[in-house]
Amino acid sequence: MLSRVHLARRLVSGTSRFLQASKTSFPAVTRFCQTEVEKKEPEFGQFFRDVSAKLKQKTGETGHLMLFGGLGAYALSKELFVIHEETYLAAVMAGTFIWVIKKSGSSVAELLDNYSKEILDNFNLSRNQQIDALNNAIANEMKLDDMLLCRIDIAEILKENNVMGMELEYRNRLHNVKNEVKKRLDYQLELENFKRKTEQDHIIDWVEKEVIKSITPQQEKESINQCIKDLKAMAV
Repeated sequence: MLSRVHLARRLVSGTSRFLQASKTSFPAVTRFCQTEVEKKEPEFGQFFRDVSAKLKQKTGETGHLMLFGGLGAYALSKELFVIHEETYLAAVMAGTFIWVIKKSGSSVAELLDNYSKEILDNFNLSRNQQIDALNNAIANEMKLDDMLLCRIDIAEILKENNVMGMELEYRNRLHNVKNEVKKRLDYQLELENFKRKTEQDHIIDWVEKEVIKSITPQQEKESINQCIKDLKAMAV
């Protein structure tokens, strides 16, 4: 019994000395040297990590295990932690609970994940639609950028079209001028032909009239007799 008490006192005194040694020392602030200490918010479990690190540094890798094992043995020996039927029942229930979690935890977690994902998808439906609309707008803007890259070629094509249109208009005007000149020349030719024909008809009429005037009745009678003789000769 005395050995147990002595062991407990040694453990308590060693733990107190260790905690005093593990306290962080802050630099002194004097009139000549003032240093600002950055205050960081303590993280969850930082104290236990610091204690474990100090124990490993002082006692090795198994020091903290021996410490907690000794404290547990001391608590059991002094009946600070009593093992009875409820303890066994709690252990069995904890084991059963852990076994159930290992066996059906993945399927239940998957079911809950799918259900939460479905709910999240329903909530994000309008958001996804807006994202799709914005993506389509971005794609259209990219297409417009590609189209704008061709503006130099489009300007050249329009310039060539204008030049071709001017050339076509020039050739059409030349063709119209040619047709007008041809019409005028044809008119002049027809006018000259009509004038020549009129003069020829007039000359023929005048010559015919003059010839008829120059024939005497005696010549007409002789010509008629000669024609009759020729007809008789042909009849024989």
